[in-house]
Amino acid sequence: MMKVHFLGSAASEGVPNPFCRCGVCEKARAAKGKDIRTRSAVIVDDTMQIDLAPEFSWQMMRDQADATRITDLLFTHTHPDHFNVGDLFSRMEGYGHRIEHPLRVYGNDLAIGGCRDVLPGYSKERFAFTRLIPFVTECAGSAKVTPLLANHAEWEMCLLYFIEKDGKTLLYGHDSGWFPESTWEWLAGRRIDLTILECTYGYTNNPRSNNHMSIETVLETQQRLIKDGMHDASSQLVLSHLSHNMGLMHDELVELFEPYRIEVAYDGLIKFI
Repeated sequence: MMKVHFLGSAASEGVPNPFCRCGVCEKARAAKGKDIRTRSAVIVDDTMQIDLAPEFSWQMMRDQADATRITDLLFTHTHPDHFNVGDLFSRMEGYGHRIEHPLRVYGNDLAIGGCRDVLPGYSKERFAFTRLIPFVTECAGSAKVTPLLANHAEWEMCLLYFIEKDGKTLLYGHDSGWFPESTWEWLAGRRIDLTILECTYGYTNNPRSNNHMSIETVLETQQRLIKDGMHDASSQLVLSHLSHNMGLMHDELVELFEPYRIEVAYDGLIKFI
């Protein structure tokens, strides 16, 4: 069994955007609950985190999660809603105490370089860094992690992650628009228990959008996952990285995607596969 804990489920502005008075942001301020979204990140089995949101400290307190249990941290890319690397300074010697293991950090060149810049004089007892190469599998604790190419930032090699552990598989598929063909080719025939995609753009009339996914791109991606043998009747698909610019509240998103057996994440959601 694999546990996936959604610490946050928003795109870069959060919901509500503090500088915005659009309909979704105003309604979210009043409704609260699942319509309040912090920036996207997940923890797998309480020990492996993917991305570090600006609200990391609050997310951990809100969900009563234990950051000292995290042994592995994967960065998808270095946009500020995913790469809150400054919070790692609290793990440095003299700041965090009674820490019993190093945090193994994985990412592209920019992510690893950015971490080392923020953590001068770090000790090997607190941090270990691994620069990832796309499509080359690494062992992270008892899991196998394969970085795949995303279709996102123009000047950065952004990563998706295929994670295998205890006989279960997870595809963490954002930030990305329609996947590059090299990623589709690597995934072909590999069964996935849970796929996490983003839905940032809303309706665009573009089934293969770049940079981020639209509603149409999500549905097109689901069809490709089924067609190429990655998803079967028991596979799950969950959406995160949701933007106020979609113009839809949580319940409206749930209603929209329910006919397709697609679940909409919210902050604090826990899935077991």
